[in-house]
Amino acid sequence: MNVLPWLLDWPPHPLTVVFVLLLTVFSAGTLLLFGGVTDEAPTQKVSIEATDVTVRLNDDFRYPDLENGTVHTCLSSGTPGDHLSVLGDVIVEIPHDTDERSVLVGVSLAHTEETTAMAVDETGTQTVDVFWLLEDDETLSVGDTAELQIHVRSDGETLADATRELTVQNGSVSYDCDRSLPAPTRTGSLASVPTPNVQAT
Repeated sequence: MNVLPWLLDWPPHPLTVVFVLLLTVFSAGTLLLFGGVTDEAPTQKVSIEATDVTVRLNDDFRYPDLENGTVHTCLSSGTPGDHLSVLGDVIVEIPHDTDERSVLVGVSLAHTEETTAMAVDETGTQTVDVFWLLEDDETLSVGDTAELQIHVRSDGETLADATRELTVQNGSVSYDCDRSLPAPTRTGSLASVPTPNVQAT
């Protein structure tokens, strides 16, 4: 727009001043409204969304009560004796536009150097099942606070991490046993072998 005629025609007409002001406000508003449209959206990061994990300790080691002289097939469930169990779910969010095609979700307890890890090969919201048994090193007791550490890594780089404080719960184990055949005894084995007929000369 050529503003030279307006400058020569001084003082300007009031309507001209109003028009110029409106044009300036409209131009500034347009720049503010549409100026950031061409900017790229910020890259989303891998995150740990939620955890539902329990830590249980069973410091009582025992075998199932069975009748003497019989063989049983037993299935156990729960936390084995002299062991800690870390069980539950960890929910992670892996953006669809991420460059990481495979990540490892690692879980550890602060008092030990041992770690368990699960691979995740898909993007989006992923639920990772945690099933970890480790021997009791007498560091924790029922009622203590265990520090659960969660890491999401790829190619040695940590993408996300989180820490949760969990109360150690009392763990136990149960057995489901089916009775089978009587156990063989040494006497029965010897009786089944015929005695050779030996004559003295």
